[in-house]
Amino acid sequence: MSSASVETGKKCSDMDVATNSQNMHSESQKTGENNDKYKNKQSSESQGNCYCGKDRNLNIVELLCASCNRWYHESCIGYQLGKLVPFMTNYLFICKNCSPTGLETFKKNQAPFPQMCVTAMANLKQESSKDGTNKTMFSKDREIIPYIDQYWEAMTTMPRRVTQSWYATVQRALIKDIQVLFTYEEDPNQGPMFGLFNMELTNIKPNYEAMIKQGQLKVTDMGIATGKSIYIIVIVDSR
Repeated sequence: MSSASVETGKKCSDMDVATNSQNMHSESQKTGENNDKYKNKQSSESQGNCYCGKDRNLNIVELLCASCNRWYHESCIGYQLGKLVPFMTNYLFICKNCSPTGLETFKKNQAPFPQMCVTAMANLKQESSKDGTNKTMFSKDREIIPYIDQYWEAMTTMPRRVTQSWYATVQRALIKDIQVLFTYEEDPNQGPMFGLFNMELTNIKPNYEAMIKQGQLKVTDMGIATGKSIYIIVIVDSR
């Protein structure tokens, strides 16, 4: 092979490497720009809620749209959601205003026990607020576990446990996240009691940004991708 051919091959190889590197950089930059647009879109559109325009109602199920960051009342949503309870965080919801098809998208995921405990205590706290007792601490055995047991199918896609071994799993979840998700105190009359570390119930919502960072959701120009499905987030440049 002539030296000219070798030199030409080397130049082509170098050009391919440079092109691939440029493409990878461009793709990475594009992903970053999409994520930034998603965050900016959320912060700018978080004002106002639901199709009806009414305020939040903590006594009913509400879903947070992953695109516009608005809350939607269950009664205003056309999608057949199935069994749900308020203050769930293990779902993905896209409202009809953010969907290019005009149809809502909803997917309930399996909830780990810490999430189920947060949901249970949030509902117990809201119920207590409604009846005027205003409790903030709850018994694991008399209140938290019975709530999860009663609403298991509504709270998670995980099959209901046949045995009561999950009681111990709830105990471990509560203790592990003390001062992170939960608070703890020993009551001389009622025994160990648990509450929410952040008692502002309006702050309980799906962590869509974490799902994007972990790769469970991907923001693209075409929308949010998860698994084999595409959940559309329309990114609009307002400039």
